[in-house]
Amino acid sequence: MPVYRYRAKTSQGRTMEGTVEAPDQREAARTLRGRGLYVTSIADSREAAVNVLARPPARASRARLAAVAMEDPARRQGLGFARPRVSLKDLALFCRQFATMINAGVAILTTLNILARQAASRRLRTALNEVALSIERGQSLSDSFRARPDVFPPLIVNMSAAGEAGGILEECFDRLADHFEKEHAVTQKVRSAMVYPTVVSLVAIGVVTFMVVFVLPNFISIFAQIGAELPGPTRVVMAISDFIRGYWYALLAAIVVLVIGLRVYASTGRGAYMVDSFLLHLPAFGDVLLKRAVSRFARTLGTLLRSGVPLLVSMAVVRRTVGSRPLAVAILAAEDEIRAGHGIVEPLRASGLFPQMVLEMVTVGEETGAIDAMLSKVADFYDKEIDVTLERLANMIEPVVMLFVGAIVGFILVSLIMPMFDMYSQLDL
Repeated sequence: MPVYRYRAKTSQGRTMEGTVEAPDQREAARTLRGRGLYVTSIADSREAAVNVLARPPARASRARLAAVAMEDPARRQGLGFARPRVSLKDLALFCRQFATMINAGVAILTTLNILARQAASRRLRTALNEVALSIERGQSLSDSFRARPDVFPPLIVNMSAAGEAGGILEECFDRLADHFEKEHAVTQKVRSAMVYPTVVSLVAIGVVTFMVVFVLPNFISIFAQIGAELPGPTRVVMAISDFIRGYWYALLAAIVVLVIGLRVYASTGRGAYMVDSFLLHLPAFGDVLLKRAVSRFARTLGTLLRSGVPLLVSMAVVRRTVGSRPLAVAILAAEDEIRAGHGIVEPLRASGLFPQMVLEMVTVGEETGAIDAMLSKVADFYDKEIDVTLERLANMIEPVVMLFVGAIVGFILVSLIMPMFDMYSQLDL
């Protein structure tokens, strides 16, 4: 029977190393968890240390932290930092169908060919055909997924590897389907909550622009013909109207250049990090984004650990999929703490980004050996928090936008009415 060398943490947080006999790696990890140990790395003792993630290097240096923070997002295809090439909905459907067919006894190759023909996404269809061809050539399922990082994120790659090792492929893909379905549901809620405020804001901008460009000029010509003396507010509004009508092309060009410049800056590593930090500190909106990132962190890590993926490998996957560079830096620091034999809570606490409740739940999970269950509860809690926050935000934005628009329109109307009153008063005299 194979002998596996492992590195694990006890419920008291102490690091220990040793060997265990088991039919395969999955059973070895399961045996260790049954002893109350939390596995951070495990490998066949006949092989060299297989995973660079499991080596205990020095703590994260500033240079390493900066490397993660400033990494070019263009190199993060499918890892959570770049725009996903396949929608969460398509990934959830694929994982659910894959699990169902495997559970029904359909061969993996046949399953992939069937799902490729049914896939609505051309990119997913092409990728599945490539995966099927790779398997025909003798590659494993996880290695075949790994060859298309633009379609299959690290979560799918590592979960499929765990499923292959433990013979629970259908169970792992069911969990993946649950994960992507919840991610998709939360994403849709965030987008839906932003639709109404966006529409109201655009309508408000349109109304103000119409008044300034088309309504005001008519009044300006009337005031000029009668030679009325204009009060300060009216002169300000007229100056704004003249500027917009006279230099609209320059304003439009400036807006285009600004948007393109921001997009280019955000596509660089430093720019993306600064944008992520700025967004997390926005009033109201930053709270939603932080809860979203924390929920993704907890759900992804919990899903991986529940499927038997070693802790360090799981943390590396979460770091690349959390979608926020400030959080990724904190997770990298936690990885190095784990390698050094410490817990993951303190570096997360030091980042100042993770809420106290999350830290307490993770601490309890480390102490009891049930961190995956605790993380699932954290994810569910923050999903509900996102719903409440979005509803509160939507209720707050509507009156704020209406008040702001009303103030602008009111100022314009007052600036038009004031000279009229002056003219009427002069006529009365």
